[in-house]
Amino acid sequence: MVWTLIGRTIPETELTIMRLLWITHRDLNRDLTRTSRLGLANALENQGHEIHWMSPTPGLDYVVNRSKQLGLGHRSFTRSVRLACSSSIDVDAVLVEWTAVEGSYKGLILQDIPWFILDRSPPVSRGIVGLIQRRQHTRAWKIAREYARGAIVKSSHHRHLAEHLPVAVVPAGVDVERFEVDRDDRDIPRCIYIGSLAKERELIRVHAMDIDAIFMGSGSDAERLLRAGADVRPASEMKRIPEVLAAADIGIMHLPNRMEWKGASPLKVAEYAAAGLCVVTSDVGDMPDSDSNPWLRLVPLGDDTAFIEAVNYFRSLSSEMRRHLGKSAKKWARNERDWSVVSAPLNSLIENQIA
Repeated sequence: MVWTLIGRTIPETELTIMRLLWITHRDLNRDLTRTSRLGLANALENQGHEIHWMSPTPGLDYVVNRSKQLGLGHRSFTRSVRLACSSSIDVDAVLVEWTAVEGSYKGLILQDIPWFILDRSPPVSRGIVGLIQRRQHTRAWKIAREYARGAIVKSSHHRHLAEHLPVAVVPAGVDVERFEVDRDDRDIPRCIYIGSLAKERELIRVHAMDIDAIFMGSGSDAERLLRAGADVRPASEMKRIPEVLAAADIGIMHLPNRMEWKGASPLKVAEYAAAGLCVVTSDVGDMPDSDSNPWLRLVPLGDDTAFIEAVNYFRSLSSEMRRHLGKSAKKWARNERDWSVVSAPLNSLIENQIA
């Protein structure tokens, strides 16, 4: 096997095995977004790297604090990371999520430890909170462009943030083997959404479309969805997601027409495909060509009419046809979104910049 970065191809046997530290503000025991982080970390470990964590997660290598009090999370996390990075850190390189850049970069520079900015969750909040987060995001990238060795982003839509920095595009991946679960054919198909139930996603509009959808996750809009009569289920343990998806037929993701969603690289689409579902999703990030992938329908952001039409198209098919399309979806997930595939650019970036 070989890994490829623009300008150079590296045989697998030449890869340098390294101790890597990953700094994140997420609680890896509780946060729903941990799936992507742990999936990518596992892929790096499968390449022989050691992964260590700095996170507000009890029991990890470097435990830092992040206040749960509204308005104090980023400030408390930055202070805690700054203190942790002022002590000796025995690693070869550090993956720094943008939320941790301000607190970590000076300590890493003083210890001459190379680091990479990792941006998998650009700000999407609205109002004052969104304004503050966007300022923090802008500052993190300004620091990174001056001091980081490279950048890791989740879609080509975000390449421009890196400017002159070497960049690896690492979309959301999936452990395909976990999704080899038996499925039942249903004459009347069900839709399913798995992920954040935050108000910013406007899922109440999807419920109002009356498409018989399951909403699984947690977030600020969960109670409103329940009051409206939606089928809302609590965030599932990661190991149960394949089983849950096997109880549905069409995976959905319908996002509002807002600029910050254009570069999304949703894990759920890869999971839907790996589970053998037909998929209707907003046309964001680096989605495959729907003309070449008939299991997929892409709709413009916020276009309710196009979304309903796409869902009804899959609902009108026979269960045998949906199963046939699902097999194509699984093949795409295996070839294009398995973590062993999507982690390759990151391996190459680290090898080129550190070796």
